[in-house]
Amino acid sequence: MDSANTDSLSAAWRALPEGLKTKLRLGFTGKSHLLDIAGWCLRSGNLALNPIANNAIETAVRENPLDGAMAAELLALAPIRTLLNPDIVTRLTSLSTNWRIPADLEDYRHHLATRDFAAIKTYITQAVADDPDNLYWMEQATTIGCIDNDIEFCTESLNKNTANGVEKNISDTETTVTALFTPQATPKAQALMNAVAATPWNIHLALRAYDTLKGICNKRAALPGTTAILLYSWNKAAELDATLASLLESDLGNASIFVLNNGSTDGTADMLDKWSERFASELGAARFTVITLPVNIGAAAARNWLMHLEAVQTHDFICYLDDDVELPVDWLPRLGAAVDEYPEAGVWGCKVVDHANTVLMQSADTHLLAAPEPTMDLGRAAPNPFRLSDLHIQTLDSGLFDFMRPCASVTGCCHLFRTTTLLESGDFALQLSPSQYDDMEHDLRLCEAELFPVYQGHLTVHHKKRSGAASRTSMQEEGNALGNKYKMQTMHEAGDIAAAMQAEQQLLEGDILRKLAFLDEWGTA
Repeated sequence: MDSANTDSLSAAWRALPEGLKTKLRLGFTGKSHLLDIAGWCLRSGNLALNPIANNAIETAVRENPLDGAMAAELLALAPIRTLLNPDIVTRLTSLSTNWRIPADLEDYRHHLATRDFAAIKTYITQAVADDPDNLYWMEQATTIGCIDNDIEFCTESLNKNTANGVEKNISDTETTVTALFTPQATPKAQALMNAVAATPWNIHLALRAYDTLKGICNKRAALPGTTAILLYSWNKAAELDATLASLLESDLGNASIFVLNNGSTDGTADMLDKWSERFASELGAARFTVITLPVNIGAAAARNWLMHLEAVQTHDFICYLDDDVELPVDWLPRLGAAVDEYPEAGVWGCKVVDHANTVLMQSADTHLLAAPEPTMDLGRAAPNPFRLSDLHIQTLDSGLFDFMRPCASVTGCCHLFRTTTLLESGDFALQLSPSQYDDMEHDLRLCEAELFPVYQGHLTVHHKKRSGAASRTSMQEEGNALGNKYKMQTMHEAGDIAAAMQAEQQLLEGDILRKLAFLDEWGTA
């Protein structure tokens, strides 16, 4: 598909097959997603879609410069070899030739399961020394170095590679490492528009261009009414102390704060006494409340306890915060901007990144997708499988997710509700504790009621708990999450989930067309 053959961005988008648009609406990043897009285009037999397939593959290669397994798979397919630029083929050939899976990875997998990054890096260093020509260990070094925010480790490991021609044909070492650790600056409006015109199928670029031209990327707005900020914590005194310090420095407007000490035994109570005095002196005693429970009742129950406090329910909005986040000063006005742009939403959330390395995204723009039937039998009724898109975990934060739009779920790490909507939608599910899925299940109820969440990608919150890509080394955590996810899937009827998926796709389509129409007008002005 050549954008030069269409009259407008809107026309180019409308001309795409619906099956392809279903994928493209999610975005244009992430290896598995990009390869899925490319495969769909090639299988269609429609030669007009070849530019999209080519762009998807080249983007996947650029985002994964040391992925030898992907390189070998791509080269094994003759249609793809023919489609790609010869320079890309040469690069992939060099990569696949110098990338080999070691015969015995049992010890390495054991180290990964421990999540002891110092030990893991020591193991990789020795592996690089023992097998310096194998780019498999270069790939592992950049992955672990990125998760542990250790740029020196990445650089040293990459520089030890001695395979002939690898650095020349794959990537410049310094450029590769810098990209892993440095979020890219936002392009200028005209540069974004040029990129959108060249690749009108890249919805991430179109959304960013719209927000840039409309000034949404810099918009802040006071929430209309009063806000109750709710936190709960159990034995995380140091993390909560830092969160409250960040909170006090924020632009809180007329918000009040409620903290539930969930049976902590680590000095949290004394720390909260100190903060009660400080918040009272800064904001007034009535705007900082501590509730102390004798035992830990769990996260979902703590959420419910707080939302049912009479003093909380008098507020127009309720915002939940985790006890281990670092907030920008304007976080609440940024959420206010999202409320102003999408007042009909059921909940508003943000982008959450790893505190140790901010290019690792833990939560961003996510959407409902059908999932394959699970093969396990946990002795309960068969679940109604669905999942959320995870493009943000498949890639690093290069700014592609810096936009605002409707979605299917936002993280409970920092999310805002209208009080009436929260109370009418019901309590958080106790049976999903302990896990992060109680907030996702609550969002699913909102989706089924067509009160879709809105993602505010211009608000970034730093989260100290490792999750997303940074938590994939823990098999135990993944197993616990899988069990809770399976349990959550039994709580919703298949027909309700399917209807929510269809409604979300229609909502996204309308949102995209509205924004493309604006970009068309801007381009002809």
